[in-house]
Amino acid sequence: MSAVINTRADLEAVKGTQDYDVFMQGLRGSLTYTRDIAVYPEGYHALDYEWPKVNPVWESVEDMSMVERFHFTKAEVLAATGG
Repeated sequence: MSAVINTRADLEAVKGTQDYDVFMQGLRGSLTYTRDIAVYPEGYHALDYEWPKVNPVWESVEDMSMVERFHFTKAEVLAATGG
């Protein structure tokens, strides 16, 4: 059964276990997200829109919100996950 981790104290309580490792990998995965920055014409997402087609333009964005919620730095997360 996986531990419920809501706080840094919860995480520290499972340090050295697989739950800790899995959580830290997830925390590392939360460091960035990808968003579409393409500019779409008005009405593009309407059901009756036909052309021209706009291809998405993907941009990677760093997001430290989850890391900061657990009072880590980016360097600490990377060090704990082998990166």
